[in-house]
Amino acid sequence: MYKIFLITISLCITVCNDFSKSDITLKTITYNKIQYLSLDDFVQAHQLRSTYYNSKEKLEIVFEDKKMYFSPFSSYCKIDDKTYHLTYDVILKNNSLFVPVLSFYNILESINLPVQLVDYKKNKINVLTNIYNIKDYFIDIKANGVALIVNTTKQFSKNQISSSVSSSGWLNITILNSAVDSTSILQSKLAYPVSKVQALQIGKSSQISFLLNKKVDDVAIITNPRSIEILLSIDQADNIKKIQELRQKWQIDTVVIDPGHGGKDPGAIGFNNIKEKNITLSIAKELGKMVERNLGMKVVYTRQEDVFIPLWRRTQIANNVDADIFISIHANAAIANSKVKGFETFLLRIGKTEDAIEVAKRENEAIKLEEESYQYTDFTDAKKIVASMTQNSAMKGSEYLADRIQINLDKRLNSNNRGVKQAGFHVLVGASMPNVLVEVGFITNKEEAKNLSKNHYKREIAKGIFESVIDFKNKYERK
Repeated sequence: MYKIFLITISLCITVCNDFSKSDITLKTITYNKIQYLSLDDFVQAHQLRSTYYNSKEKLEIVFEDKKMYFSPFSSYCKIDDKTYHLTYDVILKNNSLFVPVLSFYNILESINLPVQLVDYKKNKINVLTNIYNIKDYFIDIKANGVALIVNTTKQFSKNQISSSVSSSGWLNITILNSAVDSTSILQSKLAYPVSKVQALQIGKSSQISFLLNKKVDDVAIITNPRSIEILLSIDQADNIKKIQELRQKWQIDTVVIDPGHGGKDPGAIGFNNIKEKNITLSIAKELGKMVERNLGMKVVYTRQEDVFIPLWRRTQIANNVDADIFISIHANAAIANSKVKGFETFLLRIGKTEDAIEVAKRENEAIKLEEESYQYTDFTDAKKIVASMTQNSAMKGSEYLADRIQINLDKRLNSNNRGVKQAGFHVLVGASMPNVLVEVGFITNKEEAKNLSKNHYKREIAKGIFESVIDFKNKYERK
């Protein structure tokens, strides 16, 4: 027999008809200090189809192309063939199932269903439904044509997409059962062969129109889990000419290598009086030689001798030469525990772990030695976040480069792979290109300090980073 919960609450639902932004307000109940939502109310508000199977004590809800299953007194639900944890049990009240609000909506968002919890208050939640699943687009020029890549949050089937080209040169793409973010589409960068773009929501369908300045011979559409590729066949000779004009912009040909510390700033001092500034300079020069000799890239050093360079000046150098990659090389220290060893690579974000915060704090100590150190005095965490946000366009590249450095160093070094981490390094602030900070080892560890004093070992480190530059170049440089 089901347990009865003595909870009384009224239901209030308000639904707007705007397809792209429908606000729904739902009342909730509180049980054991946890907010719950009636699945019946959820189904009604979103106009979904549901079936309760008495024999199996299971509720089935169909949301878009997904089938969701819930059972009373279970903390798990099933969506298609995958099981998800709701954290708290589904409860039963007045023949209706209730689910914990936060975990329920987190699950829905994780599987890209068009619903989002936007406001969370006592006994009430506000939900944004039918949110955009057509985001933005970019243009990829190929030797035999042009690809218009429309980014999506789900995979659409080919029978949901149609195309047509008008006599005036407009390519119209219609996507059934979708919601287009027209603002993001219009803000996407225009480039050959698109001279103008429009985006419209027509009922439950989206239409994106591209005005083309070149005649299109054929249009083909490919659907992917997170994108729609619109392949345009354009006069090949004309396209090759355009590629030659743009190729220079696509070249990854300049890397800035930043040996940490220098001059009056020795950095960390480790076993047998080994100094961080000397280790980093040696590795940086070795890396630079490999890049110049084997890749023909331009290498710019923030320093090539034992001199002090302010942190802010290092990324300024990179920006001034329009660098494609910025790599800052450091050696780590753990004064309290000399057994700690290993290599790790950092990205510019607020430190997430205590050790990341500690590393950033130590590396940022160089600020005290700068004559104009006042410029950092108000550099709060909030400002670090803003600085990091300015690098969002380069973040994916930074993440890829950091991952490759850890993988390649792991192959070459007999040490601990401490992974990719995030911290607020001043030396990375302001860099407008993919950038990373590599801690090549702990000079406070006796074994690692001895290794870092050997030319062969430092050469292996340089090789690992060099191989990562190759990986980056192969991935991001368009041929």
